[in-house]
Order: sequence, then C-alpha cells, then structure tokens
Amino acid sequence: MDLNVKNLGRLAVGTAIKTVARAASKLPRLDREYHIEERLSGPWPSDGPYLWLHGASLGECRMLLGLAHALREDLPNCPKILITSQKVEVVSFLKDSCAGVAEVAIAPADVPSALHLFASAVQPLGLVLAENELWPGYLSTMSKLSTRRNIALVSGRYRKSFPFINFSGMGYACMQTAADLGRFTYASKGFVPCTMGGDWKLLNWARDGGLVCEPEKPTVDVVFLSFHQEEAEALVSMAKDSVDKGESVVLMPRKLSELNLFRRLLKESELPVVDYPSVEKGSVSLVTRFGLSREILLKSRSAVVGGSFDRRLGIHDFWEPLQMGVSTCVGPYAMGHDDVVAKLVDAHVVARIFTPADFLRRRHPSPDAVRTFLMAERMKVLNSYKLLLNFLKGIL
Repeated sequence: MDLNVKNLGRLAVGTAIKTVARAASKLPRLDREYHIEERLSGPWPSDGPYLWLHGASLGECRMLLGLAHALREDLPNCPKILITSQKVEVVSFLKDSCAGVAEVAIAPADVPSALHLFASAVQPLGLVLAENELWPGYLSTMSKLSTRRNIALVSGRYRKSFPFINFSGMGYACMQTAADLGRFTYASKGFVPCTMGGDWKLLNWARDGGLVCEPEKPTVDVVFLSFHQEEAEALVSMAKDSVDKGESVVLMPRKLSELNLFRRLLKESELPVVDYPSVEKGSVSLVTRFGLSREILLKSRSAVVGGSFDRRLGIHDFWEPLQMGVSTCVGPYAMGHDDVVAKLVDAHVVARIFTPADFLRRRHPSPDAVRTFLMAERMKVLNSYKLLLNFLKGIL
C-alpha cells in the first residue's frame, strides 16, 4: 500500500475517532470517568523537552517508573521524564509514586490534533513504549519530530498491529520471548533493530543484584493478587477451602470499584472478612487501596495470580511474587503472556491450577528452580537495558 494512502486512511480514522470523542466529552458522566476532554486537549507539561515513556496498565507503568529511576542513575545528562498512561486510575496512583523522578499525565488521544497539542507542549525528545502500546499516531508523530529514529519498544509483546502503522521511526525494540521477536520482526519486515530482552518488570530487581529470598516468618498463607469480578466464583471457592483449613487469606481486587462486590460475595459464603492490614487465621483480609502488593508479598507464603481464571482477561504481573521468593500459582489462562507462562510452568517455576478444586492440591515450586530460571532472565533484561541506554545516548 502506498504511504500516502496509508496516511490518508489513518487521518480519516483519526478524524472519526475525534468526532465521536468530542461528542462523548459533552456528557458529564463519561468525561468525569474517562477524562475525554483532557485526552484531546491536555493540559500536558509545557516545560519540556521531555523523554516520553508510555504504558497502559498499572504493571506497565510501574515498570516504566522503575526504568525512569534507572535512567536517572545510568543515562548521562538524563532529560526530564514524562510517563503517560491511558488509564485514569493509573495516572492518579503514579502521581504520588513518581514525585521527584518523573512527571505524570494522561496519555493523548491517538488523533492528529491531540498529538499536535501534546508534542507542542511536551517537546518529546524520544518515546519509549511499554509492551504492546504501538499506537499508529504516536509512531507517526514522533517520526516527524526528528530525522533520527527516536522510538523504542521495551519489554515488547506482539501479536498484531493497528492498520496503517509505520515502523520507520523505531530505532530499537526488545521483546519478551522468541515468539514475540519472530512475530514483530516479520511485521516490521526486519526494519527495526530488535533483540530478545525478557520482561522488564524485573529491571529494578535485576539491577539490584537479582536476589531471591523466601519471606521470613510469613503471616499470610495465601494472597490472591489482582482478581477481577469475572473471577469471583473461582476466588470464593479457593478462599473458602483456604479458610476452612484455618489459613490466613489476603485478597487484592484488581479494581477498587469491585471491592464491595467481593466483600458481599465472601460474606454470602459465610467467610469472615476483615480489612487489611488486619490479617487473621481463618479469615479473608480485603485490601482497600493500591500500592501494597510488595508490602503484602514480603509476608506471604504463597500467591495466586489474578487475571488467569477467565480467558478474556490479561494475567497480572506474575514476576512480582516470583522475584520475592513467594511460591506462585496461576490459573488456566494467561492472555497476553501465554508463551512465557507456558515456559515457566514447564520449568516448574510456576504451578498451574486448572480448576478451583485443584487449589488445595497445588504444587509449591522449588526455590532452587525459581532462582536458576530467574538468573537467566536477569541476564536477558540487563543486556537489553544496556542496548536501550546506547540507543538513548544516540538520540539525546
């Protein structure tokens, strides 16, 4: 397809999206929930230039926050950093976590007018995208700002792209698995310098030495990490088995808006419920705010990872409990990370629970097997991070 035809197609799609979004922004309830007008018009930081980092979910943006810390230490003359996310709740959480490290803002809508306003305000020197955030307008806008390739994809996952996407501005990509690498290389026609770099949610852990230590004197027998309402039936069944056994259980809902639903369902099943930080044997402790996963995992014996008990959901960050030495289990699904999770299960690093009835019979992976696997992942992450540093030095 001719490049001009591609651009016209993308422009037509962008105009249609903008028209619908403008209409939606006039509805107060929708605008309050999704910040549509802010995505279209800002405000965005205007004291640039910035190095722009972009991710979608909380897990991706926490990874980017870790990357921002690393770049401030390792990148000579590191510019100011801006992290954007598509999700309002993630932006709200990051604003506290990023103080003194990076600015945070809602991501611009992928339409030409919004991206023009964003680029004029922020003056992005380069763009680092997390995992699979390959927005056509982002790539097109950045490629017009410089004659150098100024876009990188880190911790990449790849299945397919949006139509009309143009990879010409990309100068570096590191992918999580060999399968991701193969798919992306084929899609970009080998045009983008690309390597396999593992999952960068491990970056800070890798830079800090990659220690894997079992929690001392754990007070939490099992933590259910980032469960969605679609997984409520499986969750209640497993929590009941654990409580009946006299174990202490902690539940971290994926969305705080679903907290009351979980509370009601647990009580309807006659399970004792307390609010974290209270943790009691024979009870379920509900976590009522974001940002406590590390604190909880430091005192947990085992973890069950949410997003894996419904085929439509994306699995939560399974590396988080693994790198902290917590015995880790996943459900039957791993949307978005099928290749990696299959490899972890085959290596006996993660246990798989196919049905809630299997919960009490779940296997607890060997700490030695976990350490051996993670050491290999650590080297992938560190090597690909060095390549990103070289790429950024070249564009800055």
